Amino acid sequence: MPLIGIPLARLLASIGKALSREELQAALESLGCDVEGFSVASRYSCDNCGHLTDILDSEPAAGMCPNCSGSTLSHQGTVEVVRINLLPVRPDLFDAHGLARALRGLLGLETGLADYTFKASGYTCMVERDVQEIRPWIACCVARGVTLDGDTLRGLMKLQENLHWALGRDRRRASIGIYDLDTLQPDFHYCSILPEEVEFVPLATSGSTMTPRRILEQHPKGIAYAHLLRGFERYPLLRDSTGRILSMPPIINSDDTKVTPQTRNLLVDVTGPDRAAVHRTLAVIASSLSDAGADVQTVRIVYPGHQEETPTMTPSRMILSVAYTWQLLGVKPEPDAIRESLKRMRFEAQPASPGSLEKFQVSVPAYRCDIMHECDLVEEVGIGYGYQQIAAQTQATARLAFTVGKPLHREELAELCRTVLTGLGFLETMSLALTSPQLHFTRLRLSSSSERPRLQNPVSSDQTELRAHLFSGLLQTLGSNSDARMPQHIFEIGDCFDIDEGSETGVKSTQKLAIAMAGANVSFASCRSVLEALSSELGLLIQMEPADSPLFIRGRGARILVSRVGHPEPALDWGTTGEIHPEVMESFGIRQPVALAEVSLDSLVT
Repeated sequence: MPLIGIPLARLLASIGKALSREELQAALESLGCDVEGFSVASRYSCDNCGHLTDILDSEPAAGMCPNCSGSTLSHQGTVEVVRINLLPVRPDLFDAHGLARALRGLLGLETGLADYTFKASGYTCMVERDVQEIRPWIACCVARGVTLDGDTLRGLMKLQENLHWALGRDRRRASIGIYDLDTLQPDFHYCSILPEEVEFVPLATSGSTMTPRRILEQHPKGIAYAHLLRGFERYPLLRDSTGRILSMPPIINSDDTKVTPQTRNLLVDVTGPDRAAVHRTLAVIASSLSDAGADVQTVRIVYPGHQEETPTMTPSRMILSVAYTWQLLGVKPEPDAIRESLKRMRFEAQPASPGSLEKFQVSVPAYRCDIMHECDLVEEVGIGYGYQQIAAQTQATARLAFTVGKPLHREELAELCRTVLTGLGFLETMSLALTSPQLHFTRLRLSSSSERPRLQNPVSSDQTELRAHLFSGLLQTLGSNSDARMPQHIFEIGDCFDIDEGSETGVKSTQKLAIAMAGANVSFASCRSVLEALSSELGLLIQMEPADSPLFIRGRGARILVSRVGHPEPALDWGTTGEIHPEVMESFGIRQPVALAEVSLDSLVT
């Protein structure tokens, strides 16, 4: 999960109460935040695009702007930060204002629903029919009276970046544009254009105009996200009433409308193919801007055939049973205590039936994207009530006997592999077991079998089936860190899945190990040397046989065969290795040669 640094002074000012570092850390951890601790960060500003970058004192100094790859950075001082691992399910906690809102409730300083009633801006965004087949949904808001000092501007840009990751799924489901409203002439038009139809100056360039086609081929952001528009003959575009271009969603904004420290009024848009993700993303941004003191206003979105006001901040309604809450928590707080716990978590709860406290009707804020089932509300009750108030109990068993646990052999083997690889300079990563055919097979030039373990009712289009290999997760990680220092050596140990009609669940899992090496001098030989060192530590003899795969460059792939030292049995087909194909590198936005290998650890378990 991404690690962010929230400026400590701004967070405490937003909370409105002086807290010691110990008190603040305890409150954050009660919310479920994984707090890494407190540190001092140096701040750098890019002389080319103005992007602000915070670098912890324990990290290497900034050498390149992550936004435009510019090499001229100016030191802007230091700031004390609290370091937190982001919770993907709680995007409302991604910035200081969202965190402060939740902490004020938990600490009893401000409970119940926050009021986000926004007046209309009077502005309209017309959605043309021709964009409906490309990226159909858009939601907008206006924020007036914004004061963008260094921390605020940095926080806004980081919130945008992290929402792209969590709710937008790397801009596939939703992407955000933020503009200086005073550079624009309302109303706005969301339409599509041909690849060579217009020219504009994109962000993070030297000031030269580019066509949409050139942006996708030459601009760093265009190269990274070109796959989102692949296959379309026309591209989305957002304009104002004079024809000035605001952005080319989901790729890049126009330099003419960029936000600066002098900006006081903002226009925010969110576009995407997933309506729910679009509206939830804007709700998070709008609530954060409102908490920062901005006058947030709605924008009317006019589609062919219907229209709506955005952002939609109306709370949703859910029913919570007191008996169900008692059953899941294992304790029985009074109904009034349940209600107060929900208010501390910034919900509102009223009796579902007059005169009865058996069930509550709970109002859920629009920015809470994680509340989908009654059990999610029970979890909120537990946090608000305080898990520390629930006494530990020993559960009665049928027989007063116990066993001493010990690691499974497969876990001991996995731990040995971790020790060897970290000793060789590798970093361990973890990726989701759920994936999609497009990410898992198409972008790797592999063919997907029709017999795959797929979800019947997936929550999103990018999490529709269980993974068959670990390569896509490693390549995504390398692509996300393509601007970081090279070489990069990473590995992952995890379960992969296949259909098995003979098993109880119909699915068989296999524990695999995969390594990835990226860098200017990386080759097939680099991967082989690591595999030989690993196999030696495992007491294995290793052999390589040529094997072609669409994933690898022709003639640079191989099957990995192993046998145990001192045992005459036939060699075991352990896995594959090779140098990845340039088309695969391009699809993941990787700029350095990459060698991969994947082996089955379960095949070694006797």
